[in-house]
Amino acid sequence: MNRTILRQATGPVSFVLIVFLCWFIAGMIADRMVQQELDAAMRSQQQMSSSIVDNMAEVIASDLAMSRAIPATMAELGVIQHALAQTQDYAVKSTDGEPSHRDELLKVPELIAVSNFLHDAQGFSGLDSIWLVNANGLCVASSNSQNSQTLIGIDMRARSYLANALLGAFAEAYGVGRASGEPGIFISAPVYDDGLLVGAVVAKVGIARLRHWVAHAGTFVADDNGVIIMAHDSSLEGRALPHSRVTRMPVAERLSIYRRDAFPEIEILPATEQVRQRAPWIPEALAAQLFNMPEQHMPALYEYRIGLNSGLSAHLVDPLAAWPELLRNHTRDRLLVFLTLAGTVALAWVIAVSYMRERRHHRATRDLAEQLQSANTLLSAEARHDALTGALSRRYFLDLLRGEIDTARAKREPLCVAIADLDHFKQINDRFGHAAGDRALEHFVDTCRAELRGGDSIGRLGGEEFGILLPATTLAAGLEVVERLRQRLKAAPSAKLPSSAALSVSIGITELSAEDLPERIMSRADLALYQAKSAGRDRSKAVPPDDTAPPARAAASVW
Repeated sequence: MNRTILRQATGPVSFVLIVFLCWFIAGMIADRMVQQELDAAMRSQQQMSSSIVDNMAEVIASDLAMSRAIPATMAELGVIQHALAQTQDYAVKSTDGEPSHRDELLKVPELIAVSNFLHDAQGFSGLDSIWLVNANGLCVASSNSQNSQTLIGIDMRARSYLANALLGAFAEAYGVGRASGEPGIFISAPVYDDGLLVGAVVAKVGIARLRHWVAHAGTFVADDNGVIIMAHDSSLEGRALPHSRVTRMPVAERLSIYRRDAFPEIEILPATEQVRQRAPWIPEALAAQLFNMPEQHMPALYEYRIGLNSGLSAHLVDPLAAWPELLRNHTRDRLLVFLTLAGTVALAWVIAVSYMRERRHHRATRDLAEQLQSANTLLSAEARHDALTGALSRRYFLDLLRGEIDTARAKREPLCVAIADLDHFKQINDRFGHAAGDRALEHFVDTCRAELRGGDSIGRLGGEEFGILLPATTLAAGLEVVERLRQRLKAAPSAKLPSSAALSVSIGITELSAEDLPERIMSRADLALYQAKSAGRDRSKAVPPDDTAPPARAAASVW
């Protein structure tokens, strides 16, 4: 009787233990299955997020480079330099905020002509406004001179974006216009007349023109103070990144730049604890890669890029799209595995379902990987060559230079680097149009290809400036090569250019020394080009390896 009672008692206990064991094993199997799905989903989405942020950073850098070129070019115009030089006697008369000398400045014929020129330049440049500030910090000409809110006569000395320009340095900063109240990127370039700083050209690009930077959901852009200046979700604009500099700035400085004092901090926090509480089966290494924001209901990937050569940073908070499905899959998988362990039929059924699901998952992952590879291949090809001339891009040319330096040193061979700049290129654009300028650039590259060897390389460094690599070439031989190139360009004009469009080039060349870094040899080649320009243009100059660039010239070129 005791045995019967014991058997009756242990039967239910054994059943409960078996059920518990099956449930425990099913949980372990389900954990492993969904961990693999999570790992694959995160890797795929991380690739996509990185691609989005990289493309966003490239667009920002490209747009700002184009915007910088306009005030920088204007700073080289004689009419701008002369106008600022002639207004050095105008200064702020009082500190009460009233415009100084506005009525006088609006009646000066030369400044009226300059203001009209700035207005026309604004119209085709894509800028919101352009104005000139003399060395005393007084605005003397503006593209909105006919507007009731004209900046002429306004004291600009307190503008943060102008301080560096009046000290002789290029400056760029985000801010909110004091007159218009509209946010934008302010770009200022110093203006020199006969070597004397006479003022600055300032341009503003309105944020409204740059909304395409944040076309993708979850993207936003922050300035160097950590303030979100633009976001796909406009409710994030005006908030500060965690531990950003704006929270430590004086109130007066915040009001001067942003016209506001309060900057609520955006919360982008590691989601490790929350994720592990809701899904303890997720490995800690994967959970540490997830972030969350109070406004979102699922963990997200966070990608950002800083150092865009502008003080701006690109960010993307990308919710993990597979998260709800993964949670559902985990619960479902555990139940399915449990039922599988309960019987052979159920086991076969679960295996079939899991196999088909995994097969679809891997096919989708493989297709996505192939699409990413194709997209990356296309982006790589576009980044390697200049779209207009077919020459190497600046980035690829500099990468090639580093490789050629290593090869030359390994083989103990000489290497020459030259920088060529088309003379008076702006005059061709101004006289015959930008289409003629494009043909001139193409003709120069075609001439280089016809004159140079197959192993030589030419890259477009920017605008009308090109770099040339001559492997296994001494400085004397390299000087002969570039001189032949210069003469051929002048002797064989392009049939696509007007006959009156005289095309010539100035070339500086140098040779690799034992201690040269890429930056140093490029700086020396730039010095040689500067000597060729200073000597009257349309000539070639060589600088031996033991020469160094003067400090002012070296600081002007960053490679």
